[in-house]
Order: sequence, then structure tokens, then C-alpha cells
Amino acid sequence: MKKISYLLLILCFSFLLGCSRENIKQNSTTTPLFYEVSHPNKENKLYLFGSIHAANDSLYPLPDYILNAYNNSDSIAVEFDLVAYEKNITSQFQVLSRFLYGNNKTIKDVLKKDIYESGVEILKNAGLYSSVIDRYQPIIWETLIESAIMQEIGLDEQYGIDSYFLNLAKENNKKIIELESAESQYNMLESFREEEQIYFLEEAIQSYEESKENTKELFEQYKKGNQKDLENFLFEEETNEYMLAYNDKMITTRNYLMFTNLKEKLKENETIFCTVGLAHIIGEEGLVDLFKKEGYKVTMINEFAHSQKS
Repeated sequence: MKKISYLLLILCFSFLLGCSRENIKQNSTTTPLFYEVSHPNKENKLYLFGSIHAANDSLYPLPDYILNAYNNSDSIAVEFDLVAYEKNITSQFQVLSRFLYGNNKTIKDVLKKDIYESGVEILKNAGLYSSVIDRYQPIIWETLIESAIMQEIGLDEQYGIDSYFLNLAKENNKKIIELESAESQYNMLESFREEEQIYFLEEAIQSYEESKENTKELFEQYKKGNQKDLENFLFEEETNEYMLAYNDKMITTRNYLMFTNLKEKLKENETIFCTVGLAHIIGEEGLVDLFKKEGYKVTMINEFAHSQKS
């Protein structure tokens, strides 16, 4: 279950900061996965760019084939407008309060002592621990563990792809389409049973060192943009009922919702630049797969960039 600890990095459950493009290096040679989707009877297009929600400046500047597609699009589609959400402190507190234990219950009451102490040590080393956190359910602890991983290996939310394009869209007054909402994402997290949450957190804590190496490798694979390698790296057979529930709620169910919403938006004859978590784009029942099955033509744009580099 080594993949569990960084999937949320891809799927966007930390609320990100704006990416300052002034500080981005100007010598990147990355070729991230990028797709053009078209319908035989329509002139407008859909561009699919799998986002990674924490990165560093080695990812930038993005290739011209991505930036040109953005510039030629009428709107951008994202999971939700996290730039606007991060400014709404009241809403954030209201949503997080749903994950507080009541009746003086704390995380100590549900975790084994050694697991709890290991989790506290990880968060303290990352400067993320406060005794207040003990009042929160395991799923919130898991997101904090993931933040600690990113911090330790030098990945930062301010360089996240969706944050980058949301800020750019706001500067350009480009229309923003929300395929989900912060509320729906938190509802999904809240739907996990306590025993499932405990399992995910225990795995995240116990595999912490391994997860750091996996996340480093994921970032390097992301920059290269080889679909087969990324699918082999990301997707494993579900090993138990907890992973079945995790993958169904975190990935598959959301894929179909995004797919339905994007199809409806394409009826408006606008060209859409869509950037959502990479795990929603590739793999069986990912957006690329779903659009192909529906009869759309899907072209991998970064294949040409790969051939130019070789």
C-alpha cells in the first residue's frame, strides 16, 4: 500500500497558495502529459492537463504546447477554485469543525500509543503539531502527514499546477469552471468510516520514509510525462476493502462526475482548458479513457515534445 501516502497530493486536499511566476526558473525542459480532446461534429476542443498539487520551480516554465492551449481557451476547468476558497477563512473553519471529535474524545482514544507518538514526532519535526490537532479525526491527520512529506522533500503547494493556472486565469479575466467544490471534497472525506480513517493514517505514518522516496519519484515521473510509466507507478490492484473504498471515492466516482460536467460544458461550444489531479486523467476509467469510450478523439500532445528531446 505504498501509494496511499501521496495520492492526496495528486487529488488536491490541501488548500494552496498562489504561485509567484516572478520567481520561476526559465530553463525547464519538462514535458508533462497533455491531451487534446475533440468531437467529430464539434469545432471546440477540450484540453486535459493532469495537475500535481505541490511541486518546485524545476517544473517551470511550462512548455509552449501547454501555455498556447491555455491562451487559446475560452475558460479553464478545475476541481474547485481553491484560490478563492483559501481567502474565505470562515468557510474553512466551518468545514474543518465537522472533523472535530466531541465529548472530550481525541485521536489518542482511537490510535495505538506507538502510532500516535510516531505521528506526533513527524508533525513536530515539520512544525505542524499543536495539541489542538489531537481533537481532529484521523483523516485530517493524514493530510497533515502528507504536508510534512512534501515539506521535507522540498515540494511546495505554491508551485501547484492548478493554483498556477487559477491565478493566471484571474489575471486574464478568463472564465473559471468548478467541476466540484471544496464542500463536496470534504463531504467525501467525511464519508470514510472511522476504521477506514484509522487504517489510512496508520499506513501513512508507518510508510512515512518510503512515501518520501515515492513522492520524489512521482514528481520526476510527472515532469517526464510518460503515460505508461506513470500508470504503472500510480495504480495498483486494490488489496483490501479499505483500498477499494478509497479508490472508489477518491478517484473513480469523481472521474465520472467530472466527465459528465465537462461533456455538458462542451455543449456550449467553448474551448476548455481543464486541469485536475493527474490520477483523474490517466488510467482505466480516467478522463482520457472515458472520452475515448464516448467516441471523442484524444491526442497526446506531449508525444511530439518527447520525440524532439530524443
